Amino acid sequence: MRIIFTLISLIIFSVPETVLAESQLTYENAFLELEKTITQQDHYLNRKLDQIDQIRSQLGTTKDPSGQFDIYRTLYEKYFDLKIDSAFQYAERMLVLSESTLKKNFQYKQESLLRIARAYCYSGMYKECEELLHDRYFNTKQLPDSLKMLYFLIKLELNKAMSDHTIVQREIELYKSRIESCLDSLLLFTPKNAVRHTIYTSNRLRAQGDYDQAFDVLLKAFDKLSTADRDMAHVAFYLADLSKLRKDPDNEKLFLALSATSDFKNGVKEYVSLWKLAIILYDEGNIEIAHRFIEISLKDAQYSGAYRWLQHIIKVLPKIYESYNSKVIKQRNEIFIGFSIILCLLLGIYLQYRRLQRAKGKLSQKNSELIRMNAELNSMSDNLNLSNADLNLANIQLIDLNNELVSTSLLKEIYLSKFIDLCSDYIDKLDDHRTDLRRLLKKGKIDQVRAELESPAYIENEYKMFLANFDETFLKLYPNFVVEFNNLFSEQERPEIKKNELLTTELRVYALIRLGITDSNKIARFLRCSITTIYTYRSKIKNKSLCPELFEDKIKGFQREQYLSVSTDSGVV
Repeated sequence: MRIIFTLISLIIFSVPETVLAESQLTYENAFLELEKTITQQDHYLNRKLDQIDQIRSQLGTTKDPSGQFDIYRTLYEKYFDLKIDSAFQYAERMLVLSESTLKKNFQYKQESLLRIARAYCYSGMYKECEELLHDRYFNTKQLPDSLKMLYFLIKLELNKAMSDHTIVQREIELYKSRIESCLDSLLLFTPKNAVRHTIYTSNRLRAQGDYDQAFDVLLKAFDKLSTADRDMAHVAFYLADLSKLRKDPDNEKLFLALSATSDFKNGVKEYVSLWKLAIILYDEGNIEIAHRFIEISLKDAQYSGAYRWLQHIIKVLPKIYESYNSKVIKQRNEIFIGFSIILCLLLGIYLQYRRLQRAKGKLSQKNSELIRMNAELNSMSDNLNLSNADLNLANIQLIDLNNELVSTSLLKEIYLSKFIDLCSDYIDKLDDHRTDLRRLLKKGKIDQVRAELESPAYIENEYKMFLANFDETFLKLYPNFVVEFNNLFSEQERPEIKKNELLTTELRVYALIRLGITDSNKIARFLRCSITTIYTYRSKIKNKSLCPELFEDKIKGFQREQYLSVSTDSGVV
């Protein structure tokens, strides 16, 4: 199979090797275009969001289920490289349609499940993705060619992601073999005139070690694209990867810059090229630009929910930050030393000037010169007073920051102490429960033991106590939470708290958000309810508030007790 593939590729794509130096493409020009595009990032993002709104508006006028399914698919594809959570929601809506009004055509459900699986993969839920791909719905013999292409693309992406997360050579070879198999399948089911087919052909040649031929194949597609085309980001990225393998660092940076530019122009938040370019710039000593690029990449990865790339960025982030901070400190030290030298020189000049003035004796000019010098000293005194005020302000800010750090440290100690107490209590309760059951068994009361084990009352009681404990601890740390929460609503929309309750379920949702737990899935597990319920709570309460757009940001900004009062209440020293 590999020999046949190689011969076909050589016949179809055998073109003379193009020397990029002969064209007008240079890294300097590409970098300038990238910098310009980054400054217009919000413009391109808003343009894409406007397109999404226009597509979404069609749902109100489309009554045909298949037409609605097509709109959901388009919205999924628009959101996929922008915000994976939103893409997942539209995939779920596709699944709902496929199981209701479109259930007669089984392909709708197959496509919906495949798009959910792809969202799982990009969210880092590799196990769920793999289980879904092995489902009975995906017998490749029954899939149409269009869905086979999507199926093998997801398998390719999953195996690449799994390969990135292992260091075992045997597993790496296994994933490599699977990736090559997926590429072979994709080449069969992808239209030959599509850019994706060219990319898969190049990747297959790359897997065989033929980097030059793989490069030439991609270059042919590259010449037909511009940075405004979405496919340019993929083609340029793989050209950069091949340039690295061919030990051509200049072209690697050039293609990464072009790929990143294409990402931004298409309103993409899930990307690789910019942070890979940042790593190269860091290795070259261009710390400031590397630091700026890696910060943009981190922010966009968090926005998009691309877990796989977020992990890669986090690995390189500390060393770039450390180098950037070291450079900033070095620059500040150099400025301070330069200022000190200038000050010493000025002092020397001043002393010499005074010496000359004393030598002139009783000349009348001495008085006027002394007056002028006095005016200069007054000016310097004013400047020094201003500098002293700036230093005092900086000192106050440092004190505030230190207090905040101490507060955070004490807050962690409170959490740890509460966690240890809870664990100890649960161990004692489990031991008591075990002792009671053993005593009943010794007395031969099997039915009573069975009734005790089948009854959910014990778990429910413990969960109620856990919630009460959570409410009490949270309100100690944020005693004004309920008041501040109610202030975000009108009088008639404020949630009512029962007499024996500290917090309602809705308040607990936003208490968890205040603690930094914003993922609806985690909140649902914590409160033992469905993720749909959590989405409903969040949407319903936010829409009732006085400021829906900024509601959750205001929740996150609620202040906790100052660290001194926290330490007194909790007994932390």
